[in-house]
Amino acid sequence: MDVKEQKLSLTISDGLLKNLEGMFYKLSSPPQLAMIYVSKVCERMTGYSQEELLTIDFLDIIYPDDRGRILLQFERALGGERINSLEYRIICKDGKLKWVKDISRISYKEQETGDIEGYIIDITTEKNEKTTIKSLKQQHDGLLTELTHKYNELMQFNYIVSHNLRSPIANIIGLTEIIKFHYADEASETGELINFIADSAQSIDTVIQDLNLVLSSRKPMNEKFEMIRLNEIISSVKSNLKKQIKESRATFNIDIPKELDHVRSIKSYLQSIFYNLISNAIKYRKERMDPAISIKADKQDTYLKVQVSDKGLGMDLNSIGDKLFGLYKKFNFDKEGRGLGLHMTKTQIESMGGRIEVISEPDEGSTFTFFLPLLS
Repeated sequence: MDVKEQKLSLTISDGLLKNLEGMFYKLSSPPQLAMIYVSKVCERMTGYSQEELLTIDFLDIIYPDDRGRILLQFERALGGERINSLEYRIICKDGKLKWVKDISRISYKEQETGDIEGYIIDITTEKNEKTTIKSLKQQHDGLLTELTHKYNELMQFNYIVSHNLRSPIANIIGLTEIIKFHYADEASETGELINFIADSAQSIDTVIQDLNLVLSSRKPMNEKFEMIRLNEIISSVKSNLKKQIKESRATFNIDIPKELDHVRSIKSYLQSIFYNLISNAIKYRKERMDPAISIKADKQDTYLKVQVSDKGLGMDLNSIGDKLFGLYKKFNFDKEGRGLGLHMTKTQIESMGGRIEVISEPDEGSTFTFFLPLLS
């Protein structure tokens, strides 16, 4: 039976097939691949009508770069190999390209050579999404490589600051102390100059130590994540602040549910975070009023939520804005401090995948809320 006779004798119900998403087709055997039958979905998928497609070879609508691969697969299938699902591009009537997935088989009836029957579905959207995801992944990998390079440069700078720069500063401090000893009894201009040099060297050393501390807090420390108890961390911090707590007569209200007491985190970071928040609550208390500090833990989605509240001096966040967590930012110059604590706190929380928020009003106190991922 020739191709023309097969076209006339095919009795597949178009009424049934037109409601399906994909397109059915039947082709003559390679190398001709003439269209014997195609379902009416072809017009929606390719822009060609049934009549138009039945007058051309199937290869004509396949994108040139894919034709050889598809023809080879069909020829191998006629030789007995199994056809796996194929993915290739077709050229629509308007010239646009579409990605399709083709599930086909060899059909033998009366003729010696088999015909090819298949079902094609449009996977253009899926392919575009995969391409987008691949592109985003490449961008992500590129950014990660760049960040890793920048991080290594930062750590190298940290090493230079910690070792190479501090050593000569320490020498200057040592030498000025020796010189000051010899001019201890002199109220001369030379003595004043030596004191100025000593104070300047000490200031530089303090800045270097602060910088080293800030840079060190940005190191990845995944290997130091461990199971810890929040109540034990808070007790340890209270012990370290025993003098300040006693002098200020601070009181605590701690509410940590049993199921949230054990968390996986970085112990040294949590100690530093609680130390800074609690010490600030004591430091910025109201005059003639004992500080009352509340620490509460909750679970919010997949995060541990911890609130540290006080009834102290509070702050005008409208005027402070995003400067609150800045390095060397101080907003109350009546109190001792260098403006490092909150910057360190934010850095440490973010390095563990969390975030920190603050609510505060002048004379109403402050509430610092930080969120940390609950890790198994």
